[in-house]
Amino acid sequence: MKKLLRFLPAIIWMSVIFYFSSRQTTGIGGDSYWFRFAILKSFHLIEYAILAVLLFFAIKKFKWTILISYLYAISDELHQYFIPGRTGRFRDTLFDLAGILIALFIIKMFVFPKKSK
Repeated sequence: MKKLLRFLPAIIWMSVIFYFSSRQTTGIGGDSYWFRFAILKSFHLIEYAILAVLLFFAIKKFKWTILISYLYAISDELHQYFIPGRTGRFRDTLFDLAGILIALFIIKMFVFPKKSK
C-alpha cells in the first residue's frame, strides 16, 4: 500500500496528460505558426518534466524514471494518433524526452549534489 501511495501523484499526472491529449489544440497559440509551435512544445517539456520528477521520487532510480517516462510519452503519441484533429508525432516524443532529461539533470544537480572531498 505504501508503494502505491508513492506512485499516486505520478499516476494522477499521467491521467492529466491523457486527458489533455484527448482534447483539441485549436485556439492554442493563436494564428502565428512559430508562436503556436513554441507554446505547444513548451507544454511537452513541462508536462514530462513534471512526470519525471513525480516518477523519480516514487522510484528513486534515474534510468527507470527515464525509461518509464519516455515509454509513456510514446504511448501518449500513439493515443493522439487516434484522436480526431490530433497527430501522433515521433518528434514530440523527443521534446518529451528533453523535458524528462532536464528535470532529472536539475534533480541530480540540486537535490543530490556531489559532496566535496
